[in-house]
Amino acid sequence: MFTQAKLYAALVIAVLLAGLIATALWYRGQAISASAEARDAQKQLSVAVDANKAANSTIDALQEQARLDSRLVSSLVQEMRNIGASVEDQSQKLSELEKSNEVVRDFLNRPVPSDLGKLYQH
Repeated sequence: MFTQAKLYAALVIAVLLAGLIATALWYRGQAISASAEARDAQKQLSVAVDANKAANSTIDALQEQARLDSRLVSSLVQEMRNIGASVEDQSQKLSELEKSNEVVRDFLNRPVPSDLGKLYQH
């Protein structure tokens, strides 16, 4: 009976040892899997960081282009205002000259030659 108790004890110890080994192997597998997932996550993070850097670079370039476009538009608007003021000034001077000078008035009242008129109609 004592040997049978030893045999049962040895069997219990063997089962516990097998259970511990199985648990250790399972945890080892989990650790390997977690390590692989961590490496994949690190790679994905690296790709995302690179993509964000590229996106930020593009955004910076677009913002700089928008600032340049704004300055150019502002410059063109001012130039158009200056041209408009100059045309208005010339028109006013011509109108005053036509009113005050009979020779100019006679010249401006002449008909435009037909070939020249065709050019103005296109």
